[in-house]
Amino acid sequence: MRTDTSSKGLKSAREVALKVLYKIEQEEIFAEEGVEKYCAGLRFSREDRRLVGELVFGTTKLRKRIDYLINQVLDEKLERLTPWMRNILRMGIYQLEFTDKIPAYAAINESVNLAKKYGHTGVASLVNGVLRNYERKKEQIKFPPEELEYISTCFSFPEWLIEKWLSSFGRENVIGLCEYFNRKPNLGVRVNQLKSSTTQVEDYFQKNSLSFRKGSFLEGFYYLESPLELDELELLPEGKIYIQDEASLLAVELLDPKPGEKVLDLCAGPGGKSGYISQRMQNQGKVIAVDTSETKLQLVRENCQRLGATIVETVLGDAVDFATTPVDKILVDAPCSGTGVLNRNADARWQKKPEDLERLTKLQLSILENAVSLLKSGGVIVYSTCSIMPEENQIVIGTLLEKHSELKVADAGQLFSAELATQEGYLRTLPFMHKIDGAFAVKLIKE
Repeated sequence: MRTDTSSKGLKSAREVALKVLYKIEQEEIFAEEGVEKYCAGLRFSREDRRLVGELVFGTTKLRKRIDYLINQVLDEKLERLTPWMRNILRMGIYQLEFTDKIPAYAAINESVNLAKKYGHTGVASLVNGVLRNYERKKEQIKFPPEELEYISTCFSFPEWLIEKWLSSFGRENVIGLCEYFNRKPNLGVRVNQLKSSTTQVEDYFQKNSLSFRKGSFLEGFYYLESPLELDELELLPEGKIYIQDEASLLAVELLDPKPGEKVLDLCAGPGGKSGYISQRMQNQGKVIAVDTSETKLQLVRENCQRLGATIVETVLGDAVDFATTPVDKILVDAPCSGTGVLNRNADARWQKKPEDLERLTKLQLSILENAVSLLKSGGVIVYSTCSIMPEENQIVIGTLLEKHSELKVADAGQLFSAELATQEGYLRTLPFMHKIDGAFAVKLIKE
């Protein structure tokens, strides 16, 4: 049986996708990293590259549902098959169940061909039988009736996540959340007004026949709805636009940095928020961008250079004990579970663990404690996450406020519409409600 995992000799998009799925399962590489690595150097058309991405990301996201479906038509347990055969079957079921442009015969035949190459005639026959059996019986397959197991299996999420979400949001909203995370993520861009304008960017979109819509909550933000590769967007390397989600920019709006201020971005990599802070400050003042990773700081420098954000100074340091003279404003875009952006990382849902929350909340509080010590009287801290977990959001802030009577919450409802503000004055976006990524932010004023 062939087990070579290099990209040499790959003939088709499906074979590349199979290689990546194998590496994800056996070596726990990241899905996006694997797609980039195994497509590099191959003379694939744009369509083939898109197919690789769809097969890898879709099969990875929906792995639990797919495995359940396979086990309904497979005589033996899926775990008893080799990793190659498991992933050939998963990819085959994904094509049969979740794509509308791939004919069933093509999905089955290509899966059988891969089984012959990565197995033998016997397992190729098994793959053929399982996929054809699924095609015949798929309408008869029922998911588990119990609520937790049903949602977890049908929408392909770990049970512990579904259980937490059900306790916070209720069944209908959890289903809406899962549906949002299972869809292809929106491609959002903000206009970099240091180099361009909304008029110029809209003109570019129209001249290039790119379908777009304006952001739901922010000016100068657009969603691109036409299928395209990023290297087709000339405005991107020119620094006239920057790819970000709308939800991630709301924290900077809440911070409201002004020209001439000294602003600290304590967890800055890869620099999207530092660049937007500079834009809001009209490149006047100083932004100190801190991160523990030199690799991320290099991305900050590259991004800010492309954007023309000249007031950003990068510093290698730990947000827990970083020291500087008191500053006017601090953004703590804290390390978090990322449970508000599970649509953007296909494998993220499988990498999260319940114990992560306790570790992260301790880290978040430690960073906030340091931030309070670095802030001038009358200054502002904005704490933000891309999490929808109360433990990392409301509970962290509640714990901080109990210890610091000098901190007061500035009501987010004064700046944003009531639908984005909680009763406590926090900013919160929920995918099932606002149709954008999940995020949390709170503005704290030091008296």
